[in-house]
Amino acid sequence: MLQQSRATNHYHEVLDEQVYTPIKNANHKMYTWISRRGQMLMSLDARLNSSMRHLRKKYLKF
Repeated sequence: MLQQSRATNHYHEVLDEQVYTPIKNANHKMYTWISRRGQMLMSLDARLNSSMRHLRKKYLKF
């Protein structure tokens, strides 16, 4: 009985090390990459809107 519980614990350790941890690391990398890309795109959009507003005021006077 004791050996069975050790085998189960060993199986859970192996599963955690070889499956869950790499997936968790990959998810973290993807999450941070997507977050940085989203922040960059939002910054780019804000800068573009600011430039467009400036150009409209300068050249499109009605």
